[in-house]
Amino acid sequence: MFRWLSLCVLLLSASLARADDPTTSLDVRGADGERIPTRVLEPEGRHANPPIAVLLHGLTRRKEDWLSDAGPTHGGVLKDELLRAGYRVYLLDARLHGERANPEAKPGALAKLAHKGEPARYMKMIADTVSDAHALLSAVLAQGKPPRVLVVGYSMGAQAGLLLAAREKRVTHLITMVPPHIDPSMEEVAPSRHMSTIRQDWLLLTANQDDFAPVADSRALFDAAPSVRKTHKTFDSGHALPREYLDEVRRWLTASHRAPGRKSP
Repeated sequence: MFRWLSLCVLLLSASLARADDPTTSLDVRGADGERIPTRVLEPEGRHANPPIAVLLHGLTRRKEDWLSDAGPTHGGVLKDELLRAGYRVYLLDARLHGERANPEAKPGALAKLAHKGEPARYMKMIADTVSDAHALLSAVLAQGKPPRVLVVGYSMGAQAGLLLAAREKRVTHLITMVPPHIDPSMEEVAPSRHMSTIRQDWLLLTANQDDFAPVADSRALFDAAPSVRKTHKTFDSGHALPREYLDEVRRWLTASHRAPGRKSP
């Protein structure tokens, strides 16, 4: 069972960012009152009630990864694809990342400590990130019910995305790229312990030379989800997927739009 903090969300305001920045900033507070740095991008066409997508970045990265076409994420390409498909896109910094960086608690160091048997601070970082993503999603959905709620995550972001989808039934679609294998003993933040509630339409992209996610563990993760519509594609690469992974995402998005929709509760 999750040991989550109770949700306390305060949606304060949305304000224009720099004149040369295509995003707006959204002021949202998490369960503990901490500000969640968030950017919002409007879809082409400016529809009144567009589908939404929440994008979650990887370990040691930041929300601006989704504005850049550079590797390892090539996030700007995916972001543009979502905007063309009509999604309103939300980008947020994970705890201790981006605008929330803390030189005394570096994410990479916390992950290494977890591997050495000291997981407490790493687990808190992940759990708080998932809680923040849920707070953002709840604030957005309080304003209305979009036709589709998509969560996208790369690496650590994929881990957080799976945990969020397991917790939040209003998520209708899920795309996860190379989620790392997390020891099941870290129950709260190990996706393998929560797959029984993943029922969303799901695309899982993994690699067969990934030091952070052995092939057998990725397959077990996929098989454990009761989702009726799920797809698993594996690339001949390491943890950094080839840019061609975006073609799979594009095909899956197109197919999911044609499939009978699953309405948000």
